[in-house]
Amino acid sequence: MMLNTQCTKSMEDKLSQLSKRELQVAHKIMEGLPNKRIASQLFISERTVKFHCANIYRKLEIRDRAALMAAYFRQLYQLQASDM
Repeated sequence: MMLNTQCTKSMEDKLSQLSKRELQVAHKIMEGLPNKRIASQLFISERTVKFHCANIYRKLEIRDRAALMAAYFRQLYQLQASDM
């Protein structure tokens, strides 16, 4: 159980490094939106979305959207497991 707590803490530390805009972009990615729709909804260019994505991936030490979603669901699972 200690490992789960450490992994969750590590992810929380990484998430705290994201800017407000990067968090907004990450949430839109989690909704399954493509860059073009994210750009439209956040009133920024598609290139800016890509820039934010690159920063998100770097800060969270992941490679792509699939890894972002996996990290998100892993964190949810660990939080639920720690409540049991």
